[in-house]
Amino acid sequence: MHGCLHGEEGPTIVLAAGAGQDSRTWAPLVEELASIGRVVSFDRPGLGRSPDVEGPRTPTVIALEIRDLLATLGVSGPAILVGHSMGGIHVLRYADMFPESVAGVLLLDTPPPGFEQDRMSLLSEHDKDQRRRELAEGRARAPVVVGRERDGADLESWEFSAFPVTRPLIVVVGDSQYFGELGSQEAHRQLWVRRSEEWLGLSRRSEFVVAAGSGHMIHHDRPQLVVELIRRLVR
Repeated sequence: MHGCLHGEEGPTIVLAAGAGQDSRTWAPLVEELASIGRVVSFDRPGLGRSPDVEGPRTPTVIALEIRDLLATLGVSGPAILVGHSMGGIHVLRYADMFPESVAGVLLLDTPPPGFEQDRMSLLSEHDKDQRRRELAEGRARAPVVVGRERDGADLESWEFSAFPVTRPLIVVVGDSQYFGELGSQEAHRQLWVRRSEEWLGLSRRSEFVVAAGSGHMIHHDRPQLVVELIRRLVR
C-alpha cells in the first residue's frame, strides 16, 4: 500500500480518504498539518498508486492495512485519526480494534448506519425506484474497488463497541450536501445532520460541529476549519 509521511516530529495525524478517493484528496491540508505533527496519508489498494489486492475489502481488513502501514513507516504511539466519508468508518474500526493506539478521532461527513434506508422513507414510491436505479448506475460507473469496499462495509457491524470512550471525538457534518434531484433537499439534510449526531455516543468527550456552507467534501470546502479542529485534538 502506497503511503507518505510528511513532517518530522510531533503527534501522528493519520488521514483516511473517502470512497473512490486517494491521498491526493488531502493536498490542500498536508503542508499546514505537517507543521503540527507527522502526517500519514495513503492510497488504499486499488486506488491511486496502490495496486489492487484479492479478498474482501471490509473495514477490518483496511484497519489492519493501516496498522501495517504505520509500522512500515516507523510510526508508533497514539495517533489522531481523521476520516472523510467512508474513511471515517475505516478509522472507527481501527480505533475499535486498537484503542490504545488512538489519541483522538475526527470524522468528516461520515455516513451514519442505515442512512440510505432512512432517506428512502422521504421519497415517493416512484422516486424510490428512481433512487435504486441511480445507485445501480453509480456503482457501474465507479471504480470496481469502490463497490468492493461498500460490499465489505455491509458485511460488518458499525457499532464499534470497543471505541476508547475516554478519547476525544469530533464529528463534523456539512450543512449543504447535495442529495440529488429526488425528494426535498432540506429534509435530506436535516436527516443527515440528525442521524450523524448518533456518532457522539461513542465517546464521553465528543463534540458536534456543523460546517456551514460546506458540501460533502468538507476538507475542500472548509480546509481551515478542518485544520483548526485537528489543532484542537493535538492540544
